[in-house]
Amino acid sequence: MNLSRQFPQLAKADFFEDMSSADISQFIDACDLRTVPSGTVVLEQGKLVTGMILIAHGCIEVSLMNCEGHVAIIHHAREGETLGEIEAISCEPCLASCTSVGPATVLHCPVSLLAESLTNPLVRRNVMRITQSRLLRDNHRKYMDQNYPLDRRVCAYLLRLADRNNRVPQSQGYIANLANCSRQSINRALAVLREDGLISVEKGKIRLQDRDGLERRLAGQ
Repeated sequence: MNLSRQFPQLAKADFFEDMSSADISQFIDACDLRTVPSGTVVLEQGKLVTGMILIAHGCIEVSLMNCEGHVAIIHHAREGETLGEIEAISCEPCLASCTSVGPATVLHCPVSLLAESLTNPLVRRNVMRITQSRLLRDNHRKYMDQNYPLDRRVCAYLLRLADRNNRVPQSQGYIANLANCSRQSINRALAVLREDGLISVEKGKIRLQDRDGLERRLAGQ
């Protein structure tokens, strides 16, 4: 089966905005399908990429390591998001590492295919729009991390990490690392959200019970 028929949801990816169905199918069908187990590094910081990654299923953690070995988690990319397109276009080393969180299915778009697709002005525009969206997202998260109290930041992390079934696969320790605080502080913040009926925690697994309520708590309402 053609990849475009196997993953029809990818036609709605930002990379393909306003493109014709024929052009979208042609691009997707020219990609390589890769199924990777949890913990697989699909793009490695400092290394040249062989192409762009389009996520068909699963979650990819984007993280940055500084020269002292400290790691910062930047983003959790999900279905329909692209990774590595700027490095593939610029032929520059990857700015961050991209690692699967749980099993993932991705499409690999070779550099040659991406370069050919750039003759389409819609592709060029969409790549710029994706880049601008990332800048806005990262600026907002930097502001949030520096100015929001822990309880509101925890709401943001839970909303960011939850899958389509409102389950958060990461542990409390993982969230503590995101928040740069102790596990005890995270547990206290989660206990408040659980008491307010916004989340449930069973055997260490977190599930969102009221996504709208978390959104309101994040907004300070």
